[in-house]
Amino acid sequence: METQIESQQQIKQDSNAQDFFLYLVTFLSLAFVSFGEGSILFGFVDKFVTDLEMRTYPAFNQEAVKFGIAALIIAGPIYFLISRIITRRINNQQILLESVVRKWLTYIVLFFASATIIGDLIALVINFLGGDYTGSFLLKVLVILLIAGGIFGYYFWDMRRTEIISDINKKAMLACVSVVAATFVAGFFIIDSPTVSKQKNVDQQMIDNLVTIDSAIQNYFSETEKLPQKLEDLQQTKFSFGTQNVKNIIYKIKDANSYELCADFMRSSLDDQVSQNGPYINDWKHVEGNHCFVRTALKKVDTLVPSSK
Repeated sequence: METQIESQQQIKQDSNAQDFFLYLVTFLSLAFVSFGEGSILFGFVDKFVTDLEMRTYPAFNQEAVKFGIAALIIAGPIYFLISRIITRRINNQQILLESVVRKWLTYIVLFFASATIIGDLIALVINFLGGDYTGSFLLKVLVILLIAGGIFGYYFWDMRRTEIISDINKKAMLACVSVVAATFVAGFFIIDSPTVSKQKNVDQQMIDNLVTIDSAIQNYFSETEKLPQKLEDLQQTKFSFGTQNVKNIIYKIKDANSYELCADFMRSSLDDQVSQNGPYINDWKHVEGNHCFVRTALKKVDTLVPSSK
């Protein structure tokens, strides 16, 4: 008799450990799905709303959208698969609705969803009082409220339900799958293809090399008041920038204080409003193919000195 009781206790402990693992993986993947969904929707807001407002630099960030797509690719199937396993175990009464593991982990999710909603509403009020109630901000607040509110609403209902099998559970899961799938597909329409991204990365590396070389030339001219005859001359000075940066870059002297830096580019950046070149976007615009940048070297007395006032 004691052996049978011990066996039943062992089975119960193993079941609790398995339930804990399933719920933990479910809520971890849910967090990634939520962040991924928000990143893609934020990308749409930034691309079609924020960038139309008065901004110094474009707000749209492709990397954030790519993170969202990657999160949905990996975490989405895991969340829906494990959720399906948990639902089946509940239907077969392998997981009881009164399970301590189920209640504790679900209430933790409800806590974080509530904290997100409260923090979002506080931020909304603060920005409103500060005069920042632009369309992009309000839309982002709405996105967060919808995601966090949806999670809170579903799991709050799930904790209060008494029936083991429910049609609401199936409808909620179907709606969630539809929304995630639609957002996932839509995300591909606002990012570059892998081929284009690779070409932009190659061009960006070339721009970074040009900026490094240009800075060395400017510093050399500021010290000596003359331009180097060739880039290799800088390698023997304190303005050395590394031989790898000279590859495929042509340096030409135009006159006493102006010069050209020429390089080949895979794509044109003239119409690229969301360039990966960051602060160089305006000074280093280029066409596809070979392009030369005309630069002017400045003496120390020509540089701007900050006011002491």
